[in-house]
Amino acid sequence: MDAHLPVNIYHEGDRLMVAAPMPGMEPQDIEINLEGSRLAIRAHLRGPGQERKSFLRQEWTSGPYERTLVLPRRVDGSRANATYDNGILVLILPITEDAQAVSAQLHMLKIGTAKGQLVGHVGHLAR
Repeated sequence: MDAHLPVNIYHEGDRLMVAAPMPGMEPQDIEINLEGSRLAIRAHLRGPGQERKSFLRQEWTSGPYERTLVLPRRVDGSRANATYDNGILVLILPITEDAQAVSAQLHMLKIGTAKGQLVGHVGHLAR
C-alpha cells in the first residue's frame, strides 16, 4: 500500500510552489510528471525487506509514495525546477496561460547524499 503523500501548494508571483515530505528517498527514485495542470509524484519503497519487518509500531514509512492532483493553474513543465533535500521535495512550477502547456517528466540529478535537483529555468531572459 502506498504511503499518504501530503502536499503544500502555494502561489508566489508567477509560479506555483509544491512541497511534499518524502523521507528515506534518493532523488533519482522520485518520478514527477506534469501534464497541463495535472501533477503526479511517485517513489518506490526503499530498502529490500521492509515489508517483512515485524513492526511494533509504524507511524511513518519510506515509501512507496504516489500522489496525483490537479493544480489550480496550468504550468510550463519545460521551465520547472525541482529540489530534494532533508527529505522534502520542492517543485517550482511557472504558471502559463498557454492552452498548449508543455508537459514534462522531471528527473533530478543527484548532487549529494539524499540531495537532488532539476533546473529547468534559472533567472530571466535578457531583452
